[in-house]
Amino acid sequence: MRRFRYPRKSFTARPKLTKGDLRSFGRRFSREGRTLIVFIEFPHDGMFDNVHILPRYETDCERYYPLLEELPEGSFDQVIAMGLMEHLKEPWRLVREAFRILRPGGRLYVSASSVFPVHRGPDNYYHFTRFGMREVLSVSSWKEMEISASCGPYKTIGILLQRILLQAETRFFIRPLTYLLALCIPLFDRFVIRQYHDRSFSDEALTDSLMPSNIQAIATK
Repeated sequence: MRRFRYPRKSFTARPKLTKGDLRSFGRRFSREGRTLIVFIEFPHDGMFDNVHILPRYETDCERYYPLLEELPEGSFDQVIAMGLMEHLKEPWRLVREAFRILRPGGRLYVSASSVFPVHRGPDNYYHFTRFGMREVLSVSSWKEMEISASCGPYKTIGILLQRILLQAETRFFIRPLTYLLALCIPLFDRFVIRQYHDRSFSDEALTDSLMPSNIQAIATK
């Protein structure tokens, strides 16, 4: 007798819960000036007046380095690399190249996984905290760095539940429950008052999210 296999993608929450956070970050990009897109995770048609787009490498992302090295110094007003740094063995090389090819006052926009499942393996080397992101960016002498979290802790839990539906084979009866939890749990973020990066509950430990799915940064040259 043939065994019934429940469709793996049934009850997969769509669209991905991460998409809204990435698009919100994208609203901070400038339309003007010359833009270099190294890697971006959502459609960007019409977002920029003057844009140069590198090939999209889902694996073996080290191939970006030679392409960046070929670009002239001070030739771009903004560089965008979203969802890429965790897939580079040496993400600080990307930061150095971005700094070199940016004009004075230009900006690097990066986002990277924080509390997130392994994805696009085996080329998934790092998941970042805000402190780790600051260290990696600090290999270059930025005038200013702004580092923030993409979402609150309950939404991160919802994102993790959704990734189980996207990346795991489970017993069919658990999928609808997981789907509903992924959609409902993010609503709990509205009840969070303050968050801290340790258990001291001190003003020095205040943070915008103790468990973000993604870390986002803007570095100004």
